[in-house]
Amino acid sequence: MVPSPSLLTHALSAPFRRHSRSPHAGVRAVLPLLCAALLALLLAGCGEDPLPEGVVATVNDRPIMLRTLEAVHDMNSMSWSGHAPSVEQLQAQYGGVLSDLIVQELVAQALSRDNIAVTDAEVAEAEAEVRADYPAGEFEKSLVEEYIDLDLWRSMLRSRIAMQKFMRQVLRPTISIPLEEVEAYYSAHKQDYRLPRRVQFLVVAGPDKAAVDKARAMAQNGARPADVEAAQPTVTVREVKMRRDRLPALWSKELAGLASRQASAVKQGEWGYQSFLLVGEIPEKQLELSHAYPLVERVLLERKMDEAYARWIEAELRTARIRVSAHLVPEARGAGADGASATPGGGNGTATGGMPNAANMQDPSGLGQGMQTPDAMGEGASDALPDLAAPPAAEEGKGAAAPPANGVQRKAKTK
Repeated sequence: MVPSPSLLTHALSAPFRRHSRSPHAGVRAVLPLLCAALLALLLAGCGEDPLPEGVVATVNDRPIMLRTLEAVHDMNSMSWSGHAPSVEQLQAQYGGVLSDLIVQELVAQALSRDNIAVTDAEVAEAEAEVRADYPAGEFEKSLVEEYIDLDLWRSMLRSRIAMQKFMRQVLRPTISIPLEEVEAYYSAHKQDYRLPRRVQFLVVAGPDKAAVDKARAMAQNGARPADVEAAQPTVTVREVKMRRDRLPALWSKELAGLASRQASAVKQGEWGYQSFLLVGEIPEKQLELSHAYPLVERVLLERKMDEAYARWIEAELRTARIRVSAHLVPEARGAGADGASATPGGGNGTATGGMPNAANMQDPSGLGQGMQTPDAMGEGASDALPDLAAPPAAEEGKGAAAPPANGVQRKAKTK
């Protein structure tokens, strides 16, 4: 099946999903301070020479181009509902995009100072992983249909990789998690590390009813799933452990009333023909610290990564020279009553340390909507347990949007 062209924008984050996590409050906690600091610097710095034509901001004298800002904004707006946005909405949107681009530039400069490079080979590998989801020729076709410029899309992909390397190689080494801290957190949140009561069963499925029936009989007689599949190559046998209250309605209905080692009748279903075999009930269990340790460590690491990132942003703002076109900052244009005036000179008015529509900033990580810090715990970390009775995870951040073609009119889409 060909992926939907609209998924191409989300594909920027695809190479990193297995190393990413959800947004956390720590990063967002720095936003009010960040916004206030940038706005104060903006109002204090009005009156400097205007930025060159086509430049909307500079970060330590490195330019951010208007065409890049417009391209990324257009890509973020590709699911436009058909209603024209208000001026205030456009200001907020452009402000959020420019904020991301500014932080991406700060990250790139930090990597450069530490001699950490994002190689062409890394970008090519990430791109190949995205292309693998498309049949031959469909990736390029999707680019054309979505009015996406490939070079600009690759530059955004490079920024994504840069952020991942920044988190792993710059921030992660500054963090330590002592055993005593893990023990204290586990003791205080012990109730979060209980495995609830679950049901264990097999789903036997295949395209041929007779083969599924034979496989079901083998499973009922105690054959291992791998042996059943070897004997019936067209059949798959999946072992599932789930809480009963999370079972799909169809599965719950088929399992209802079954005794241990009893199977439901073979019926036509979502995978051809299928049958459900109840293995048994798994009682509730408290995870001991030795088993919960990787999960606790991950929680503490995410928290400390957020805090380290917030400190880094704050430190960068103390030293970075950020100039933004004053016309992108409505607060600056209306600041005359407070004694500060907007920079004259039309659209190229500038200011020092400014941030466009700072009050409407989104995520400072430069990863799109929501920071996606990589899992930096290493290969030895165990996977999170899906049925762990822990607090619900934060809402998953959406992947960063890719930029459209340079200067090309994007066709309106109504969805």
